[in-house]
Amino acid sequence: MATKSSGMTMREHQLSKELERIRSTYSFNLGLLLTEAFVRKPWKLPLLPFSFIKLNLDFLKNRKATKKEIEERITSLDSNCLLLFSTSEEGVSSLERCSVLARQWLEEDERKVVIITSQPELSTIVPRSAIVYPLTDPKEISKDQRGGWNARCEQLLSNVLETHRPGNVLFDGPYPYRGVLNCMPLNEAISWYWIRPEGVKDGAVAARSSEFTSIVEFGFSSDFGVQLVEPTSNHVQADLKKEILDGRSYGSRSPPKPTKTRLQELVETSVNFVELEQWYNSNDGLLHNRETPRLLAAVLPPNLEAISVMMETNVPTLCIYNDDVDAGTIRKIREGSQRNAILFAHENDEVQCKLALNSLVNEHQTMRRASRPVKKRSWINQILSNG
Repeated sequence: MATKSSGMTMREHQLSKELERIRSTYSFNLGLLLTEAFVRKPWKLPLLPFSFIKLNLDFLKNRKATKKEIEERITSLDSNCLLLFSTSEEGVSSLERCSVLARQWLEEDERKVVIITSQPELSTIVPRSAIVYPLTDPKEISKDQRGGWNARCEQLLSNVLETHRPGNVLFDGPYPYRGVLNCMPLNEAISWYWIRPEGVKDGAVAARSSEFTSIVEFGFSSDFGVQLVEPTSNHVQADLKKEILDGRSYGSRSPPKPTKTRLQELVETSVNFVELEQWYNSNDGLLHNRETPRLLAAVLPPNLEAISVMMETNVPTLCIYNDDVDAGTIRKIREGSQRNAILFAHENDEVQCKLALNSLVNEHQTMRRASRPVKKRSWINQILSNG
């Protein structure tokens, strides 16, 4: 885990820089001067006035040199390069968000995207032109090996930063890894963004955010860092499949529990339910997929970006939630989808789920025509404008 320049580990390099910073402060050098004159080398006391003047001149000179060094470090960054760090704690949703941001970034020529991810599902989700660095899933290793994993994460990230010199880094995950936090103070010229679609609810986790330029929160209005959608002209899909996407496990690492209600048993009409895993086997994700508008309907958890895609493609949707879901998230979705074909039901209320599902199946065209048309806004431009 050595750096290219000195052979030191990242931690040693970090401590070395901190020691260098302390030694360069005015208070440290003034204290050193007075200690030498009054304690260690009393014969220098008569020269103290001249030494004091020299100390101030040297300090001003060094401050100008430091400022110039920081400016050179900033200009050496590649403003056309974007680094995305995708995690695995929330299933494939993190990688899909990063994929959307990557595609939007690459819409302009000469831009480059680098992605670090612990997700194995890459080929159909990530843009082909993206440079991808795979990372072992931290959830697949034991707790006593996490220290070694963070060291490897730190090494990989530091090497990527040195190689590609990105101007902006976007970390998408429920909590920052220690390997990421260790790299941030060594690259203060870079703008670091932490993507949290539903905000940071845990105070202990929020305390780790001080190093980030901004925490990015998603929403349906301008009150949030990223406004997911905006009004557009009306569009009703004509060529529909008799398929309903069962995406209840979206944003989760594990599939629905066997005890969860079988949706097929609640629908009175013959329709085909497509499980999320089956959907991914035949399509290129959920947030970026040409087949999504052809769905008859969708069943999703209260996931902001997934719901926004159904609003954008005008697919009637049942949002199924449980007691573990943050009330603020449900409120945010309800307020933002008041004029769209979005219904809500608690997963333990089978009657409510049945009524909502049959409404989607029987009235989906009416719901489409009455729905307020929206289109996706550019997420990446809004994120970087918050820096």
